Amino acid sequence: MKTKTVYRVYVDYEKEEKWLNKMAAQGWFLEQFKLGRYEFRRGNPNEYTYRIELLEELPNSPKSDAYFELLEEMGITIVATSYRWIYLKRRTEEGPFQLYSDIDSKIRHEKRIYQLYSFVLYLNLFVTFLNIANDAVPFIWILNFTVSVLFIVFVVKQYRKLVKLKEKRQLVERDV
Repeated sequence: MKTKTVYRVYVDYEKEEKWLNKMAAQGWFLEQFKLGRYEFRRGNPNEYTYRIELLEELPNSPKSDAYFELLEEMGITIVATSYRWIYLKRRTEEGPFQLYSDIDSKIRHEKRIYQLYSFVLYLNLFVTFLNIANDAVPFIWILNFTVSVLFIVFVVKQYRKLVKLKEKRQLVERDV
């Protein structure tokens, strides 16, 4: 069995999903994921479609266990988990693979991502100010500050995505 390991870092799960499906179209199926390390197995092109989701709770919680059972009943396989992120696959021959049947569930998912990015942002800002107040080595607080600036970009981008989805929902509600 031919395998391949690729190292990448994604912040935008939709771009990551697109890349995983491009790899699947070429016959490379994700088997494991850990901190930017993707392990693929060679198979028939387009055999699987992938989706990525941020869970409401950690994967080992009872609520997540119930959700995993539901996914399994729907023919969806959990390929990997990383913190609250799960990597899912389903046979492409079973039709379109969508996790959200309505705009409200998509908004709730995007809001969870927004909250996660906001948490990381505020945590890094807190640590930055803590390090400055304690006269830490400048390299440390500059590193935290740089991460904070990056997460400001991610939070703003995620916020804009949420606003667009809410506007889309209002248009749908107005037309009904």
